[in-house]
Amino acid sequence: MVERNRRAIGLHGAVASSRRLGAEERARPERDRNRLRRLISVVDRCLPDGGNCVRRALLEMALDGGAAREAFLAGLQSDGGPGSGHAWLASQQTRDRYDAVISI
Repeated sequence: MVERNRRAIGLHGAVASSRRLGAEERARPERDRNRLRRLISVVDRCLPDGGNCVRRALLEMALDGGAAREAFLAGLQSDGGPGSGHAWLASQQTRDRYDAVISI
């Protein structure tokens, strides 16, 4: 469902849908949440497109009540093109610099 939403209803709709799903889930302790992130990352890399940061963040939101309440962040580079952006949740740190960051 997360992947279908990501492709079909746009970013704002996909975030809202993942939040609704995650609102029904318990908030995991940090150790369990890190384990969930690693599992999501392993599975995501096995998909035909080789992984997608938006999909990973949306899936984490859908599976964890704490993640569902966090801001979804999308960083964009002004030069555009493939690989010029990144998505993550507010609790995650990124050292990358972006020309614009959208918070949903």
